[in-house]
Amino acid sequence: MRKGQAANEKPLISARRGQAAIEYLMTYGWVLLALVIVIGVLFSTGIMSPGYMVSEECNFGNSLKCTATLFNEGGHTRIILSVFNGYPYKVRINGVELRTQDGDQTFTGFAGGVNVSSGANTTFEADLGGTPVAEGAIKRFVGNLTYVSCAPELGEACSNVEHLASGRVTGRIIPN
Repeated sequence: MRKGQAANEKPLISARRGQAAIEYLMTYGWVLLALVIVIGVLFSTGIMSPGYMVSEECNFGNSLKCTATLFNEGGHTRIILSVFNGYPYKVRINGVELRTQDGDQTFTGFAGGVNVSSGANTTFEADLGGTPVAEGAIKRFVGNLTYVSCAPELGEACSNVEHLASGRVTGRIIPN
């Protein structure tokens, strides 16, 4: 007890500690409330959904870059596959085969025997067999692209040796 302090008075230090504790809890309470609101907004906009985090890709190697667009049309899921020839010579794409990762569905209708000059693009279109994939769904495909070289050293003809480029396509089915 301090000198001059009455026996029934509570120490002033204890009151200050209590006030500091309440201020501490209030400050962090507001911060936690703001954090909950921000997380709620992120989830409600779809940014935090697992499907949002999947990146779309189209890859058949460094020299055969591609882009893919997947959409539903006429009761079928369709793909538009654009392939860029990064080789320093012309190639002839003899075929493209794409199937779902589980192998249940395959794209049919890809044209073959398409000559693509160095630095040029060509576009393929095909339908996915079976039931259409729901719009907004993310689908993964694996496949092969077969091509032959038409290098200038071969003259006007292309090589008879087929090359195989394995690749994958991951995309979201967009509304048409």
